[in-house]
Amino acid sequence: MPFIDANKALTDGNWTGFDATIVGAGAAGILLAVSLARRGRRVLLIESGHFEIDDDRQSLNDIEQTAKSMSDAIWNRKRAIGGTTVAWGGQSLPFAPLDFEKRDWVAHSGWPISYDTLQPYYAAANRFMGVDELNYDSDILDLLNRRDPGFDPEVLHYHYSKWARQPNFLKRHRSALQRDVTVLYNAHLLRIDLAENSRVGTIEVGDFHGRRQTIPVATLVLACGGIETNRILLLNDHQQKGGLGSGSGWLGKAFMEHPCLDAGQVEADDMVKLQEHFGTRIRRRRRYSVRLSAGPQWQASNRLLNVSASLMWLYDGGEVGPLTELKTFVRSPRPASALKMMKSSSQLAQGLWAIARAGLIYKPGAGARLSLMCEQEPSRDSYIALGDEKDRFGARKARLHWRIGASTWATMCRFTETVGEEMQRLGLGRVRLDDGVRAGAPDWEGRLSDVNHHMGGARMSASPADGVVDDQMRLWGVPNLFICSAAVFPTGGHSNPTLTLLALAARLAERVPAAGG
Repeated sequence: MPFIDANKALTDGNWTGFDATIVGAGAAGILLAVSLARRGRRVLLIESGHFEIDDDRQSLNDIEQTAKSMSDAIWNRKRAIGGTTVAWGGQSLPFAPLDFEKRDWVAHSGWPISYDTLQPYYAAANRFMGVDELNYDSDILDLLNRRDPGFDPEVLHYHYSKWARQPNFLKRHRSALQRDVTVLYNAHLLRIDLAENSRVGTIEVGDFHGRRQTIPVATLVLACGGIETNRILLLNDHQQKGGLGSGSGWLGKAFMEHPCLDAGQVEADDMVKLQEHFGTRIRRRRRYSVRLSAGPQWQASNRLLNVSASLMWLYDGGEVGPLTELKTFVRSPRPASALKMMKSSSQLAQGLWAIARAGLIYKPGAGARLSLMCEQEPSRDSYIALGDEKDRFGARKARLHWRIGASTWATMCRFTETVGEEMQRLGLGRVRLDDGVRAGAPDWEGRLSDVNHHMGGARMSASPADGVVDDQMRLWGVPNLFICSAAVFPTGGHSNPTLTLLALAARLAERVPAAGG
């Protein structure tokens, strides 16, 4: 199947006969398209971007912001074939079982599916990413010939996240897309029209030269980013007041991120030992990094959210360190880089020996910073709506009102105390928190940063009154419209959302029928 440029062929092509039409060629859209094609489905994958990232396409990401600002809502989201995978690191980490459960101390928590339901699809998601299927703690510890430092398992979970060798899904799956899927790029979704039976009948897409084309639909899947998914549903209010999926009043509500905090310094008498326990390792050309996450008992007893911590190894003054300098020199040999390596030859030798001996990315002389990533409690006060400004196609831009509840800050403060207590108990080090990292700090929201994990707004629910999509990710009341986006997450846990989204996409691939089926 060809890659087709809408700017050249939108009004001339034959867009009939597809079993599934998927909007968004990012991680979820590509997995779903390839998986459906393997099942014999004819798939049309529509993407507003093309093979490169440019200002013109990226401008469609522009949003209005009315509360806490995101760092770069335009460039942190990628409009290209491959989506944000063209720029991410490819980190794999599943949600925890408790993330799916109803927690009486977390408002609006609870998924209509369980961890056990999704678990087999995590394996499929890892295979699609090119990541191994080892578990995230004991299996990797065995692989690396390591042991848990001894953290109390009822308090802290010492585990790993995995990294894909090739995180760019366009590069990784281009041949499968070209062989099995029709990819229409430079094509922007403009309108969704329902037929009299409440099913999606047609969509309208436009190219970047002002031409428009109506395309018939058997099954429509929105596989866009969290913000764009909500905007599309809100914009399509010509047949349903308030937008498609607005019946419950939840559409656009409970937008979530993973608020992050650079909390302070970790000091140790033996910094080599600390790096051995918390440094990134490479084995069989695969990368593994350590996380400390809150155990379910800790969350329940403290009545707080899910949260995790990593140790970031940094040099004073923004220096990159000898290993990074070596990689820079290999890519682009320059006298300045050679001089820096000569001056740090002893440290460079130590780093190379650590990799050769134990696969440890060791950074001699680096300091350790405690970095936190926390769950955000879902709230109607944090939401996506439509703004007043319009994009180049005349559609209203998204308006983001991102608010973080006090429970997130309380979780971070208590968790830093817990990590410090456990570090000292085990003789690993001492946590020195930055000024202001304390409960009740007046400027706490300003200390938190975003990490481009956009979730919520089209939450999954067990009944139409409580959300936007059902447990199959099908829009309530529209039987052939599915939302395969992190927008459907009822809660966000502490883990990077992509693996869970890919697992949901793998599950959805089993449920999309052939046209007329």
